[in-house]
Amino acid sequence: MGGSLDSKEFMDEVKYHSRQKHVFLKAYLDIWSEQVGRKKKNIPTLDIYDMFASYGRCKCSESGEEWDGSAILAARCLCKYSNGRRLWLNSFNEDSDEMAKQHRGLNMWLDALEIPPRVKINLDGKPIGDAIDNALKYVDPKYPSLWILDPWSPSQLPWEVVEKVARTEGVFYTKKGKVTRRPEMFINLMTSVLQRCSGMTDGQEKALDIALGMPTEEWRSRLDELREDGLNTREAIVEIYGSKLANIYGKPPIALTVPGTEGNLVYTIFLVTENEAGYYVMRIKKLPKYFEWHQHEWATKAKRLKHKRKGKRRAKKAGLTTSLDDY
Repeated sequence: MGGSLDSKEFMDEVKYHSRQKHVFLKAYLDIWSEQVGRKKKNIPTLDIYDMFASYGRCKCSESGEEWDGSAILAARCLCKYSNGRRLWLNSFNEDSDEMAKQHRGLNMWLDALEIPPRVKINLDGKPIGDAIDNALKYVDPKYPSLWILDPWSPSQLPWEVVEKVARTEGVFYTKKGKVTRRPEMFINLMTSVLQRCSGMTDGQEKALDIALGMPTEEWRSRLDELREDGLNTREAIVEIYGSKLANIYGKPPIALTVPGTEGNLVYTIFLVTENEAGYYVMRIKKLPKYFEWHQHEWATKAKRLKHKRKGKRRAKKAGLTTSLDDY
């Protein structure tokens, strides 16, 4: 299916803070496409599974800026990576018409990339539990795979789903002996929502039961312990989640806190990998570049958006109807 690259109908409308997670994801994907893929021999295959793909492109509801979402970033990576093999996209919506529209959008953006025949594309549309089970049937755990788990709400990503992917272990042998491999994961934990739910008793606290994979009594007790040690509620939730991932992978994940344009902390991104080289390159080389971008580009625009938003609120309070779109 063809389509112009400015088809705004087929985009996710998001807040500007979402820009950060996609720049962070691209930084990691670039390690694969620009560094691992430059090897002259023994380049491993790479499969990418984006389990909340939606439309694949984003448009900021505040600034009008457009950028590639996770699905298209993954596709571009596999186009550049010389041994990219499979792109698995799950785009589910309870509204069947909306889901069909999302799939049309994905196909349109993918067609525009001219993806090489070596990359097999699978487009699924199932709830996350069924989608994970379906995708895992196609995984060869002896080879690298990256799973992008970026839900719209924390309850959409149960811990049992994360753990099922994390414990998909492959074994192979090199001259140095036996080697085990687990999938790499890029996880969006919506800590601001979970932080609010942690103090509720009207059933909404069950969001933490689902996201953390723990009974209410257990995570409440653990939160109390961590808060006594000086952590705030958000930090305690991040600590619990990161520790559970570290127990499986044998090392702590890279955790990135994502603020909103007002300065509030919206969510935490976890990058989980056993690969020593990838872990090192991301921490030593890519993260400093990311924070430089964050300081000079994202933060500057966020400040302008915040100022514009305040101007609109003042105008509304004063009863003015003049458009501030060009403010």
